[in-house]
Formats: sequence, C-alpha cells, structure tokens
Amino acid sequence: MKTEQELYQNPQRGQFETVYVDKKTVSCEGNNPALGHPRVFLKLKDNKAVCPYCSKTFLFQE
Repeated sequence: MKTEQELYQNPQRGQFETVYVDKKTVSCEGNNPALGHPRVFLKLKDNKAVCPYCSKTFLFQE
C-alpha cells in the first residue's frame, strides 16, 4: 500500500494522508501509535472512509 505522504517527502500543512486498501473494514490509530488517537475501526462506504480523528482517508483498490 502506498500513501500520498510517501509521494511527498515534505507534506505541507493541510495535506491529509490517503491509504489504498484491499479490505472494506480498516482500523486507524493516527500516524504515530504512541502519540496518535484511540484506535477506531471504519467500514468503507462507496469505497471510501475518513478517520474522524486525523482525517486519514482510506480508499478501496483491488
């Protein structure tokens, strides 16, 4: 899985990470598990889910 953040070495403020996944249920705990947010489980609807804490976007891609 590649993220947009991997494409940009120095992401600017306001850019949110996009993760391409091959499952319809994902979990997120922020970018840094030690300093992130509580783990949440998200179900993709219309092949997309956005974390309510960090705005990380998950997109379904086969």
